[in-house]
Amino acid sequence: MVYRYLPIVVGILVISLLIPTIVEACPSCKLIEDPIVRGFNWSILFLMAMPFTVFGLIGGGVLYVCRYTNQSNNQKPRSNAG
Repeated sequence: MVYRYLPIVVGILVISLLIPTIVEACPSCKLIEDPIVRGFNWSILFLMAMPFTVFGLIGGGVLYVCRYTNQSNNQKPRSNAG
């Protein structure tokens, strides 16, 4: 079974070694002034920042709601019998 796919694997390997520009998949291996590289770097930064942003917004919302409910529960009701 392995010998059945061996010529295909060897052919792909030979083609990838002869034509390295087609196989080049990593944009950071190119020049830093290339727009693709800058876009790749920005996309990594956004992907890394998004979980912190989402959890920060959820945590901030929970904290705001907890503080707001504690303030409204601690106030004494006004009486009209002044």
